[in-house]
Amino acid sequence: MMSSRIYYAILCCIWMDGLATTDAFMASRQAAVPRITLEEFLAAPIRDKPIIIRDIVSPEDIESLADDLLSTLGKEQIQMQHKIKDDDGKTITEIYDLCLFESVEYMMDSEHDDSFFAFVEGLLPSSTTTKLHKQLTDIREAPYPQQEDWFDYFPENIRPSDAIILAGEGAVSTLHRDPFEWTGTSLCLEGVKIWRFIPTPATADGGVAKVDKELQSYRLDSIAWEQEENQQSVPLVLSAGWQSDMTLYDSIDEDFPTAFEWASMEEENNTVFRNEIISQGSDSSRLRPSSVASDALKSIDDTTPFVTATQFAGDLLLIPAHCWHQTYAPVPSIAVASQRCGISDGAKVVQHVIDLTKNDRIKVPDILQRREYKEEGIGKQVVTELLGFAIDSNTA
Repeated sequence: MMSSRIYYAILCCIWMDGLATTDAFMASRQAAVPRITLEEFLAAPIRDKPIIIRDIVSPEDIESLADDLLSTLGKEQIQMQHKIKDDDGKTITEIYDLCLFESVEYMMDSEHDDSFFAFVEGLLPSSTTTKLHKQLTDIREAPYPQQEDWFDYFPENIRPSDAIILAGEGAVSTLHRDPFEWTGTSLCLEGVKIWRFIPTPATADGGVAKVDKELQSYRLDSIAWEQEENQQSVPLVLSAGWQSDMTLYDSIDEDFPTAFEWASMEEENNTVFRNEIISQGSDSSRLRPSSVASDALKSIDDTTPFVTATQFAGDLLLIPAHCWHQTYAPVPSIAVASQRCGISDGAKVVQHVIDLTKNDRIKVPDILQRREYKEEGIGKQVVTELLGFAIDSNTA
């Protein structure tokens, strides 16, 4: 295992002002998600496309948050995935039970075809993380001043929770789009994350349904509400995400830098490091999708197969509903994923729950049939009606 000194050297935070890439993209170089300041976002909010709010947290504060997370939750037991790809291209997945701090050591031994990854829910919030969770929530909510988060009105046992994501070099998330069709957020605390988003085609031949079909997606239940029926506990499924077994990061060039090489480059020249990791992360000839994924992307949109975001420590990424995405870790990273629902995406979340719970014998209340919600302060009423409708539909 690597020493903690090497760990912190590789996971050092990157805080220089955001870097804009202006060179024309080659055929293999994909379009980039914009990197803007919080002030720029508040002046002209972007709701329907992924966006990075760069340096939303100061270098000192992001380092403090990462330290607090590890020191507060380091002894908590988690499950870590170990994915090993053999010479035939087959992947074997092993699951380890270990404490959060030990998982950091495993992250240091990670590489592209032998990687470690953990998606940890249930630790935030908790009785020991009240202050930390408030700090993280305040950062997430900074782009939405004086705006409701409708999930605050959900009962605590079915309220979506934050997730801690630990990714060693080469770790890849699943290719998916989120349940509830909410606005997703990701705050990077350490390292760098490469994101690839599949744009939803604005066409008459299916939109996001076309993407779902081409990616051969399937549904995964996300949140179930235990209801009592005839003295038995019956789960009421309120949300379900979409997932694909394809990957946008199947193979990698032999000379693609390792985590140690990236760390050395960063130490020598941070500007060069940022340029290179943005450039190589967006180059589909260097970091290649699987052949089946490439075929699917061409069927969806052969002009812009995907859009790339490079997320550094201190960056907050906003992910709109319907947006398929997958991440890759060029270096070890720690991030906190969260979600919110406000008036801009309330109608999508409401329709999502209705689609999963509707019963033809129960009329959908008028307030739940709106195509959009415009007024702040309506969230509590909508959520109350929505959960009441779901329960009535389940018991009718």
